[in-house]
Amino acid sequence: MQIALAQPVITGLVFEKKGEVLVKMFFRGVSAIAAAIGFSISASASEPTETVTYPAVTVYEAAKIITMEPGYPEARFVATSEGIILGLGQSLADLDAWIQGRDVNIDQRFARNVLMPGFIEPHVHPMQTIMMLPIPFISPEDWELPGKTYPATRGKADYEKRLKEELAKSDDALFITWGHHRLFHGDMDRAELDRIAPDRPVVIWQRSFHEIIVNSKGLDLLGIGTKAAFEKQFDKPDITPGHADYASGIIHETALFNGIGKLRPYLFSPEKVQQGLADMRQMMLENGVTTSADLAFGGFGGPEMEAKLFKSLYDQPTMPSRILAIPVAPLVTGDPNVWLKDMKAKYDSNKFFFSNRVKLFADGAFFAQYMQMNPPGYSDGHEGKWLTEPEELLKQTNRFWEAGWNLHTHVNGDKGLDVVLGITEKLAPKNSQDIVMEHLGYSTEAQNRRIGEMGIYVSAQPNYIRILGDTYAKTGLGPDRAAQMSRLGSLERKGVPLGLHSDFNMAPINPLYLAWVASNRITLDGNAKAPAERLSLDKALRAITIEAAQIIGLDAMVGSIATGKKADFTVLDRDPYEGGAPKLQDVQVQGVVFEGQWFPAR
Repeated sequence: MQIALAQPVITGLVFEKKGEVLVKMFFRGVSAIAAAIGFSISASASEPTETVTYPAVTVYEAAKIITMEPGYPEARFVATSEGIILGLGQSLADLDAWIQGRDVNIDQRFARNVLMPGFIEPHVHPMQTIMMLPIPFISPEDWELPGKTYPATRGKADYEKRLKEELAKSDDALFITWGHHRLFHGDMDRAELDRIAPDRPVVIWQRSFHEIIVNSKGLDLLGIGTKAAFEKQFDKPDITPGHADYASGIIHETALFNGIGKLRPYLFSPEKVQQGLADMRQMMLENGVTTSADLAFGGFGGPEMEAKLFKSLYDQPTMPSRILAIPVAPLVTGDPNVWLKDMKAKYDSNKFFFSNRVKLFADGAFFAQYMQMNPPGYSDGHEGKWLTEPEELLKQTNRFWEAGWNLHTHVNGDKGLDVVLGITEKLAPKNSQDIVMEHLGYSTEAQNRRIGEMGIYVSAQPNYIRILGDTYAKTGLGPDRAAQMSRLGSLERKGVPLGLHSDFNMAPINPLYLAWVASNRITLDGNAKAPAERLSLDKALRAITIEAAQIIGLDAMVGSIATGKKADFTVLDRDPYEGGAPKLQDVQVQGVVFEGQWFPAR
């Protein structure tokens, strides 16, 4: 049953301010009464006819709607129907064209809240997220995850203490933990891990995710406990010699996914997959993410397995987000466009879908100091690593560029960036194909100028400066280069479209946190680094909304609150512009409206 408010009441909003206040009070009073007796509110001039488009309309009122649209930056009311935005206005009367002749629900639950576009996470790995969420974190920084918290741990003794505590809590056949970093926790290898845990199979995942350390019991359990078995497992054409070392038990970079293959039964048990899926959904929801991109699709379980798993998750009506699958280059076999057509035909849906975008890899992990650095290199003399040798990267890049695909290239060090920019300059000019630098841990001012001049986009990882700014100043890069990691202010000054990503678990899936880091540049020890490289507040918020959407080619659909786009809103307890950049971490997400449906965060 519906209570219909007559048209003169709505049009009365137009006449005078006093009348507008009284009408709003009337709406609120009737809303309260209706809610108490179980009715819903509707406002219509007449019963909708069969020829009326969008016959059922919901109008959300908010204290402020931040649209991220320059031409219409703010509103108070937004009309939605069938999952899209019909229009915005400063009053109900402004939306009269979408109210007349329709059943209209006036939803005032956000009248004291601020709405922003649903946040965009342009670089995440769902399979990695599912793997990581069920295991304990022992890392240099605090972590708040769905249903659990982990305190920061620093120093060798404290790390060993925490490791033993987590071991005692677990009865897993293979104990796995994540977060070790030698610059915070001391060196770790097979012998050291054997000393700490001589009787338990243990795997430690390094803070970068690009490296695992396995003790002797663990190697035995995985069937690679002898040197012959180990070498057979990792003697493959696509694995760089030295990326898997039997003596130290360290498996990293090009050998990592082969190692993950051995861990799969322990990482992807049905119980852990279900827990990981539920926790990932909750983490996205609590932090206002309504759209994301998987930047390593197929890399953990193969395209077919991962497509079936994520389609079954995202197609559920209880899942308040969508995801774009971007495959890693070697898994796209044959003609890329034939591969894409086949995957779209089998798996594309409204909330899980593909496009002509591909993930490429240049140099190694930033958190492990495996990125390729130009002279003088690293202060301790070690060398960076290539995930894809430059000659092979050139071949892969040309293959997908000629097929008309958009390129997303993982690159971290300035030497790696020189290679990628050099390859990019050789590409035949084409319209409407994007080139995106992913992570961009360290770039020079000269390189940023080239990025701007070449029209390249950047999807940046700002958390490097937060976690590593002080530590890399002491070991590896020195104070000047460490202070200028994630040189994003420079990119803003050059007009480069920019997204901020978590690459979970390199950072939390929390766009407001990423915006805070990028606009403040405060390290774990509270030190401000290169203030000139801070993003402006507006750019930081654009980098988690409209420009993040542009980075993954979805800005026509999401990223701003505009007519015709998806009705995705992140509901906030306050206006992030009012408190300024230092107060971004105080802003709380209340939940999301996803395609017009409300999902509370808690």
